[in-house]
Formats: sequence, C-alpha cells, structure tokens
Amino acid sequence: MTTLNASTHVAIRSATQADRPFLDRLANRLADFDRPAWRSQEEIADGDRRALNEALDTPQAGTALFIAELQGEPAGCLLMWTLQDYFSQRRHAHVSVIAVTQQAERRGVGRALMEHAERWARAHGHSRITLSVFEGNRRAQALYERTGYTTEMRRMTKGL
Repeated sequence: MTTLNASTHVAIRSATQADRPFLDRLANRLADFDRPAWRSQEEIADGDRRALNEALDTPQAGTALFIAELQGEPAGCLLMWTLQDYFSQRRHAHVSVIAVTQQAERRGVGRALMEHAERWARAHGHSRITLSVFEGNRRAQALYERTGYTTEMRRMTKGL
C-alpha cells in the first residue's frame, strides 16, 4: 500500500525485509529524549528494535509495519497493532512504534504517519486509536497533541 501526502510528498508503503538496516538504525532515534533515570537509551532502543524485527519476521494478523519515504528515501516508520480495551473489551488500533529520522523532522513525515495510522485503523473497523508516550518525550507529545490526541491515563512506576 502506498499513500502519498501531496503537501509534503511523503510516500508510505508496507515495510519489507530490505528495510531491516534502516529500521535497526532508526530504533536508536526512538530513545532520543529525556528518559527516566531507570531506563537506558539502549534498553528502549532494543525493545523497539525487537518489536520492529518481530513485525518483519513474523507478521501477525491485526498488525502492520510501514515505511515513510521522503523524496524516495526512508524517513520514518510506523508499527500498528490491534489491541483489546481493558474496560470495554472492544478491539482498537494502537500505534506501537512511530519514528522519523532527524533529517525528516519538521517536514511533515510524522504527521503523514499519524494520518496513515488513522486510515489503517478505520480500514480495520476500529473506532479508537491509542498510543503510549514517555513523559519526557516532549517532541512526540507535541506531534500527538497537534494531531488531536489527549491524555486518557498516566502510567506510573516505582522501583523496588
């Protein structure tokens, strides 16, 4: 599937095995923010890298991995999952991973990926879409707020 955002010329397509090196490098970008003291950059990047590799290696029903291209070059990724709501038990779309390269920042790639996430969710019959974001990831929070997301719940943690 290819989607073109006319205002920024962002093409979005399904990921392939050939995208693995790009996704591997991009995973480091997913931990490029003010992290909690107990989470290392490597731990976060490795967790996202693992999810991206699993999506490439063993695609599951209700999941999809996309690559955004800007002027023909990979510029970002989007990993979508289908989850079940804890309260209503209804299935909904979930943005598991979204990232853009530093070079693609502020060029419409993130917004194009978020719009693609919504189209994917609607195409799969979902009426809700969720995502999780670290408290210190202000850059991502700003994108999500600009695209209409609000905070529903805050996850809190305590080390023992």
